[in-house]
Amino acid sequence: MICMGFRRLVAVGALLAVLAACSGSDGADNARAGDLAVEVASYDLATGPPARFIIGLLTVDQRLLGYGSVDLRFSYVGTKEGGANPSPFGPVVKASYLPIHGTVVPSPAPTDVQVVRSSDSRGLYSAQAAFDKAGFWEVEATATVEGKAVSGKGAFAVNPAHAVPAPGDMALATETLTLTTPDIPRPAIDSRAGSGEIPDPGLHRTTIAASLAAKRPIVAVFATPVYCTSRFCGPVTDLVDELSKQYADRADFVHVEIWRDFQGKTVNKSAADWVLRGNELNEPWVFVVGADGRIVARFDNVVTKGELEPLLKALPAL
Repeated sequence: MICMGFRRLVAVGALLAVLAACSGSDGADNARAGDLAVEVASYDLATGPPARFIIGLLTVDQRLLGYGSVDLRFSYVGTKEGGANPSPFGPVVKASYLPIHGTVVPSPAPTDVQVVRSSDSRGLYSAQAAFDKAGFWEVEATATVEGKAVSGKGAFAVNPAHAVPAPGDMALATETLTLTTPDIPRPAIDSRAGSGEIPDPGLHRTTIAASLAAKRPIVAVFATPVYCTSRFCGPVTDLVDELSKQYADRADFVHVEIWRDFQGKTVNKSAADWVLRGNELNEPWVFVVGADGRIVARFDNVVTKGELEPLLKALPAL
């Protein structure tokens, strides 16, 4: 069975709870610990230089938080083999809110953290963070909500190296499905197609392999809009489609549908090559590849126009 999305975090959280049982509490001053549910939304964390770290925040009664900024602190807990070796929580890192594409943000945007309805706003909080040890870590998030300082903790794992292609790696020259690929059902090209039209035809006109061979920059989104566990795949794919119309003279844009046959649990080979590791499959992903074939940036789970568009503007016209 292929595991998707946040399912792996359940096991991480359970193991971390055992490892950290004797570590005590190091909650932020004047904050009510345990008032926030913290969901680590990053897929492939590894030791090394600072990289994007993203979380979702909810109150304990499952109300979504959005806007403003929150304080994050990190603590190394230990490893499965070595047991618990908890460290004190480190310095505060500020995390800002990333509303997903399609969210109508008030103008001006709220500067304070607020309880929001998922029908009005969905998003994650993002910060740059570096981890110097592989193993299990904890993040403590603190926010001021409705005049009260509240906090919560979330568990996550850090690997010695990235499992999914990362910035600096060469892109994989995969033969992705296109509108002209013979004998392919429409949903294997885009799960929203059903038996009808492909909703984003501009993202299915070339393959990653062909663009690499032509030495053209690439923006590749790996996502299954219909079957996505995080519910971010559709908005992220729509964002890439929107940008493809604005920046067609800067890069090739490619959507890689995850499933060749969802009911049969068959993954498209190009998707498997990039993002399936063992039995773990996470999506969506967006990769930006330079003309030299090297990955310039990658975004897991959610990406905003504010993050992606500056990279496209920096590319020379083709």
